[in-house]
Order: sequence, then C-alpha cells, then structure tokens
Amino acid sequence: MSDFVEPTRRPFPFRLPWLRPDPEEAKSLLSLAIPMTGVSLVNMGMALTDTVMMGWLGPTALAAGAVVSDLYSLVFYLAAGTLSIIATFAARAMGAGDHHGVRRAARSGFATALLLLIPAFVLVWWSADLVRLLGVESTVPDLGRGYAHAMAFTIVPMLFVAVWRSLFGALGRPRIFLVATLAALPLNALANLVLMFGWGPVPELGITGAGIASAIVAVALLSGVTAFSFLDRHLSKLRLFLTPWRVSINDIREVFRLGLPIGVFTLGEVGVFLVATVVVALFGTEALAAHAIALRMAGIVYAIPSGLSQAATVRVGNAIGAAETGGLDRAMSTAMTVGVASGFAICLALAAGSNIIPGLFVESGQGAWETAATLLVVLGLFHLAQGIAGPATAILRAFKDTKVPMQLSLAGFWMIGMPIGVVFGFSLDLGVLGIWCGLGAGVLTSAVLLTIRLFKQVPGHSADLAASPPLRSA
Repeated sequence: MSDFVEPTRRPFPFRLPWLRPDPEEAKSLLSLAIPMTGVSLVNMGMALTDTVMMGWLGPTALAAGAVVSDLYSLVFYLAAGTLSIIATFAARAMGAGDHHGVRRAARSGFATALLLLIPAFVLVWWSADLVRLLGVESTVPDLGRGYAHAMAFTIVPMLFVAVWRSLFGALGRPRIFLVATLAALPLNALANLVLMFGWGPVPELGITGAGIASAIVAVALLSGVTAFSFLDRHLSKLRLFLTPWRVSINDIREVFRLGLPIGVFTLGEVGVFLVATVVVALFGTEALAAHAIALRMAGIVYAIPSGLSQAATVRVGNAIGAAETGGLDRAMSTAMTVGVASGFAICLALAAGSNIIPGLFVESGQGAWETAATLLVVLGLFHLAQGIAGPATAILRAFKDTKVPMQLSLAGFWMIGMPIGVVFGFSLDLGVLGIWCGLGAGVLTSAVLLTIRLFKQVPGHSADLAASPPLRSA
C-alpha cells in the first residue's frame, strides 16, 4: 500500500475498557511507561539545570534565557507532538509483525522532521526579536539573541531525537533512550560550566554558552541513539535504514494529518498554563510565587500520566496490529485501570505533601506558602480527571483518532476552563485559587468529553483494522 490508511472497514466487538486489568498486560505497560516517565523527568532536570545556572549570571540573564527558552519549547512541543504519531504507526506494524511497515514509519518520521526543520529553525533563530515585538524591555532580547541563535541549532538534532523517542518506545526499547538521556544530564551541566563561565582557553560566553552546550548535548544524544539502532541486535534486524530514499508522499501527508492535531493538542495544554501565569501576575508577587510552586510540581507529576499515555498508545497499537480482539480489550482495560490508579496515587501524594512541598521553595508561614499548599491540593484533584483523560486520549491515538480529541481538549481548556478561572479569580475574588479552579474545570471537562468520545467512537475506529488477517479472538 502507498500510505498508512487501511481501506477495509468492519465491525468490532468492543467492550467497555473499564477496570478489568490483566496482570501480564499491566507488567508490559509499566515496563514501557516507567522509562518513558524517566525520560521526561530527566529532560526536566536538564531544563532546571539550565535555569539555575543562568540565575548565577544575574536576573537579566535569567529573564532573557527564560523568555527564549519558553518560545523554543513552544516550537518544539508543536513539532515533537506532530512527530509523535510515528509511535502509533510503528506500534501497529510491530503488532502485525510487519518489519516493512516499521521501516515505512521510520522513513516517514525522519522525512517529516526534515520538512519541519527549516520553519522550526527560523522561528527559534528570531525568537529574541519576536519578544521585542511584545514590548519586552530591549535589554532582555538583546542579551538573549546569541542564546536564541544557539538554540536554533539545538532544535535541528532534537527533531530527529523526537522521532527516535517515538520509535524506541514503539519498538520496546525505551530503557535505552532513558540511559542515553541520563548520560546527557551531567554532560549538559559540565558543558554549561565550561561555556557559560569559561575554563582554560574557552572564553566566558554567558547564556549564549548555555545554548551552545544544549546544541552539543543534542548532537551527542542523536549520535548515541542512532548508533545504538545499528548495534542493538533486535533493532538491527528491522533494518530501519534499508532504502531510506523510498519515502511516500502519502505517508508524510498522513503524518501531518494525524500528527499535527497532537502537536496543537500539546501546545494548547501548555499555552493555557502560560496564559494563566500572565493572569496570576495581576494578583501580586505572593500569588505568583505560589502559582510558580504549584506549576513546578505540575510539571513533575505530569510526567507520570504522560509516560503512561505513551506506553498505552504503544500497547493498544500493538494489539490493533496483531488483530486480536482479546488482546485489544486487555490493553484498553489495563490502560484505563492503571491510569485511574495513578491519578488517585498522585492526588493522595500531593494532598499529603501539600504542607511540606511549599517549604522547599519559601519560608513556612508566608502567604505564598499557605496559598501554594492549597493549590497543590487542587493540583491533586486535577489528576483524578487526568488519570481518565490520559489513557482515553492514548487509546484514541492508537486508533488514529487525533483531530476531534484535539478539538475537545482545546474546548475544555479554553472555552470552559479559562472563562471559569477568570470569573472565579476576579468576579468572585478568589485570586490565584480561582484561576486554578478554572484550570481544574478545564481538565475535568476535557476528561469527560474524551471519555465520551472513547466510548462512542472506538467501535467505529476499530473497523480501521487491516483487511488481512481477519480478526481473531485471543
């Protein structure tokens, strides 16, 4: 076939995927989810390292680096989200034992990364100047321009790393990617020290040095995972780089059709929290400090449902590729159960630590400390809904349903959550707590809408299974 779309449709005996976990399936799911979660946490560690070390250069350098870094992240989230659909293609091919399909997925992913490279590079290169258009004090973009130029070179290898991350997960090798990312963490810190502050013949480059360090680490990470794809016996059998020039335009079109909504989905979630930060700043320094504490913890705990969702997409995709009704039912049921359980665990952990965690950032007894403790409880309640929304979204992605889930998620956050936050925060004088109540309402609304979509659409989506072999009961 010339593209990733299976032409034949047939009914599928779908059963509600609720709370019927299979122990062996749970083990397989967690063996993927834990290293995927670890990769996200290590990436956050590198970002935190950059932030801390920029702070050593002074507040202006920190502000310049943070602004450029945020814009870089927005571009990267959009591009990496688009490329993440490769995991669905590769997982379904692996489930079917179709090595040619895996190679097609890899070729299409790398070809799409090449197409995204130029616009991503340009946007990041000019990010410091884009900040100036927003009215930011001129010293900030002037100081961040060198950093922006270096980060433009960073995003080039990172786009290909994003493809490898999807492939390694789909091919059952996420631990190797985690090891490579862990190795990059100290390398990033060492390169920052040498290039930012100078050492021996190397001059002091300030925050520009941080950008160059990021580019060096990105190239090293790409080189490492690419080399492993040749050295690993399991991956080498797939012959991923056999006839790399045979890229189908239809396949690339399918990557954009299904992947771009995922990128927009990710950007919409991140964007609502960035807008919330701007709004919270209107309530004063203490409110902003409390918001920053809760937001930092949100980034950490979100790595758990994110890792579970990536793993669930792979496991459900494998089952779809294998065309086993029983295996598909077990994969969906287990994903939903583990997601709900993780939501409860995160909620309890944040509630239990709500009076401890703020003390890591501010002194006990301050207004920011008390507000942050309340926000952490609200954040925990978020994850009761996120534990449902995450696996629901993952299952839909495995069935190649991405556009409508994107629309539902954006509607939940921007049409329901944000207006509620504004009303609660300003009209009801709840301040930052009101904004977070709105964010929570957005998560809850998205979870409800996505779950409805799951139960209504999966029987129809399952008809996208390949015409051959026929569905068989496991």
